[in-house]
Amino acid sequence: MKKLIYLIGISTLILSCGGSENHDESGENSSADTINAEGDLLASTTMDPRTFGGEKHTDQSFIDENIPMADNHPDGIHGSYVGPFGKNMINITIYKTEDGKAEGYSVCAGNFRKISGTFDLMQGDEYTFNLSEPGDDQYDGQFEFTLDASEETVKGKWTPFKKEGNSPKEYTLTKRAFKYDPTIGKYPQASQRELTDEDLNNLLEDELAEMRNEIYARHGYSFKNKDWRYHFEEMDWYMPMGIDIRDKLTEIEVINIELIYQYESYFEDYYDDYGR
Repeated sequence: MKKLIYLIGISTLILSCGGSENHDESGENSSADTINAEGDLLASTTMDPRTFGGEKHTDQSFIDENIPMADNHPDGIHGSYVGPFGKNMINITIYKTEDGKAEGYSVCAGNFRKISGTFDLMQGDEYTFNLSEPGDDQYDGQFEFTLDASEETVKGKWTPFKKEGNSPKEYTLTKRAFKYDPTIGKYPQASQRELTDEDLNNLLEDELAEMRNEIYARHGYSFKNKDWRYHFEEMDWYMPMGIDIRDKLTEIEVINIELIYQYESYFEDYYDDYGR
C-alpha cells in the first residue's frame, strides 16, 4: 500500500540489527500497518506527522536522554561511532564508562538495542570493549572491539548468541557527531521553506517519496524499509541516529510533508488516467 509510505518515519517495532537480511526485513510489517490496516488515508485528511502514530517511543526517549552524555563527555571515548555493518550502516554510541564498566546502544536498520559490559585500557589511547545486547531477542549478540581514542575509530567483531539465522560481522567505525543540517540532500528546499504547487507539479511519484523521506533522513531517522535505508546510507551526509524522530520535525517540514503526501495520494488515485 503506497499510501502507507507516509508512515515510514513512524515505525516503532524494535528488533536487533545483528541478524541476517531476513531479520532486517522483519520490521517491514511495521506498526503503521496496524494503525491503518486498510490503508484508506485520504488526501484531504490533515495529519500532524509529529503526533500521528501514537506517543513517542520510549527507546527514542532513552536515546535523546543519553546523546548529550555521550557527546559532551571530556575523555574522548564517549560518542557515536558510525560505519558499515554487513549490508547496513550502524551507529554504536557509548554514553557511560565507569570502574571498568561501559554502557551504550546501537541504532541500525530501524532497530535499537542497549549494550553493556566491560572496557579496559590496553596502552596509550587504545581501549578494549566487550559489550552485549540484552539477549531477549533471537538476533542479539556480543560486540567486541578496540577503540582508539586518538584515531577516533572502533574496530571489532559482532558474534550472535544464536547462530541460526545470524552471521558474525566485522566492522570499522569512525566517530561522528550528528548535526541537523537543512541544506543537505537532493531536495533541501523541503526543509528550508514552504513548498508550492510549482515545486511539486512536475515530480514523479518516486521523486515525491524521495523528497519526503529525505526530510526524515536529515534528522537521522534509521529506516526499516530496505530500499530507503540503502538509498540514504549511500549519502555521505546521512547518519542513523534514532527510530522515532517525529518531534524533531520543524513547522516547515510538517507543512511540506502533508503537502507532498497529498500529491502522492493524488498520484495513486489518478495514475492510470494520466498515464504517468
